[in-house]
Amino acid sequence: MNKQLMTAYDKLKMNLIQSPISFDMLYAIVTNPNVSSLDEVIQYDKMKLSRPDGNELTNAVLAEVCNVCKISSAELFSRFRYREFNDARIIYTAFLRMGTDWSYAKISAHLLRHHATMIHNMKSFDALINTDKIFRKKVSEIIKLLNNKKIYTFDEMLTTNKWKYERTNRNLARAAKLAVKTRLLNREQAKRQKQIHTSIA
Repeated sequence: MNKQLMTAYDKLKMNLIQSPISFDMLYAIVTNPNVSSLDEVIQYDKMKLSRPDGNELTNAVLAEVCNVCKISSAELFSRFRYREFNDARIIYTAFLRMGTDWSYAKISAHLLRHHATMIHNMKSFDALINTDKIFRKKVSEIIKLLNNKKIYTFDEMLTTNKWKYERTNRNLARAAKLAVKTRLLNREQAKRQKQIHTSIA
């Protein structure tokens, strides 16, 4: 038997609940003729699992953003538009968006704002990271504090250099194309998952 497959089985066996049902389910997956098409689903689930979606991370981010920006959580959630409050909201939005699998809709509901504001916050984050040294310093300090807590590792917040968000026709057209492409990919992925689940069942 394939040595790599046997190693994977042994590792999985150690993490399985020791019951006949668990082993029957594993056998049903392995012997299914469509098992090769599971690769995409596994990769997608692995990516989702690596990005937490819980209060522990949210609370940790909120605490460190307020600590570094020297404001209270009430001020961050308030309607005041002072620069320090706005910067804190932008940073908080970026950490939630990049560090969890929260959608813009979920973040906007959490911050009691419109989802378009969250998209604007992400664009502002990219712009400020590249132009404002004080803002960048705050972000790097928050990353350091959160990475020390070992809840989730933020390693690409300062290194990702996305295209600039000037409101030019070219960039607006590019954004529209990307949105359509993403929607189509998500639909295809959902369709494949549905087919796999029905074939296994």
